[in-house]
Amino acid sequence: MSKIAIPFSPTTDGPRLEQRLREAGHDVVVTDRWTDAELGALFGDVDVVVASPARTYPAELFQAAPRLRLITSPVIGVDTIDIDAASEFGVLVANCPTLENIIGMAEASVMFMVALLLNLKQKERSLREGRFRPRHSSHMLRGLTVGLVGYGRIARHVEQRLQGWEVKVQASDPYVPGTLPLDDLLRTSDIVSLHVVLTRETRNMLGARELGLMKPSAILVNTSRGGAVVEEALASAIDAGRLAGAALDVFQQEPINMDSPLLRCDPDRVILTPHSIGHNVETGPSGVTMATENIERVLRGDLPESVINPEVIPAWRRRVAMFG
Repeated sequence: MSKIAIPFSPTTDGPRLEQRLREAGHDVVVTDRWTDAELGALFGDVDVVVASPARTYPAELFQAAPRLRLITSPVIGVDTIDIDAASEFGVLVANCPTLENIIGMAEASVMFMVALLLNLKQKERSLREGRFRPRHSSHMLRGLTVGLVGYGRIARHVEQRLQGWEVKVQASDPYVPGTLPLDDLLRTSDIVSLHVVLTRETRNMLGARELGLMKPSAILVNTSRGGAVVEEALASAIDAGRLAGAALDVFQQEPINMDSPLLRCDPDRVILTPHSIGHNVETGPSGVTMATENIERVLRGDLPESVINPEVIPAWRRRVAMFG
C-alpha cells in the first residue's frame, strides 16, 4: 500500500481526490500544517505528495522523505515547490494543466481586457450611486493590438478566443521562434497580457523601465504570476497617468499585503481579484482526475503526463528502483 499526503480541500461537485485515492487502496494522510520538527514523522514514509498552492514545500521536506517519488500540483502552478531541491533528491515534480483550467484562465484574461476598456467598475458604481446613463470614456477592443507575454498553452487559448474581435495579436517569448522582443511588444501593444511561469528570468520582468515603454493609453493584465510585476512601479505608473489601467489576479505576496500601493490606486482603473478569477466548477473534477492519474502512473513506475523537471528522470528511475 502506497502512502500519499494531500492538502485539505473542501467538498466539490466532483469526486474528491481523497475519496478517489482511498477507493484505489492507498493510505491517505490529509495535512496542511506542520513544523520543521514534524517533517520526518509526517513524510518519512510517504511515496507521493499532492501540493497545496497555499503551502511551501522546501528542501527540508525532500530531505525528510526518502521514499518520495512524486510531488504533484493539482493545478498549473508549481512555484510553491522547491523544484531544485526536488531534482537534487531525484523526485519528479508534476502539475495538472487540464483543458478546463487552461481555458478558464484564457476566458478570464479576455474578460479582464474588455472590463477595463469598457470601464465596467465605473459604470456599475455610477448606477449604485443613483447616476443613470452618465457619460463615460470607454473604448472598444476592436482594432487594438493585444500583446501576449509568454506564448504557452494559456496564451494560445487567449489568442483563439480573440478571433473574431478584429484585433491584432502579437507575442513575446524567448523560447518561441518568430515572436517579438519584449521591449518591442511593450512599445506597440495597446493591451499587455502576462502568461508566464515564475522563474529567475520572469521575476520582476516588468519594472519601472519596462512599464515606461508602454503607451500611456495601454492597459496591463496579469493572470499568471504576481512576482513578474514590480507592484510599486505599476502603481506609480497608474497614479501618474503613464498607464491607463491594470487588472491583476496575482500578487507579489499572497494573500495580498493590505498596504500594497495597488490598493490605493483609482479603483475604477484597477481591477484586483484574489487569485481565483479563472476558477470554475468544471476545473475541479478534471483536476482531481489528472492528479489521480499522475499518482497512479508514478506508482506503476511510469511517468506522469506533465513533468516539470524532466532532466531528473534518470535519477528518479534509480530512486524508484530502490523501493520497488
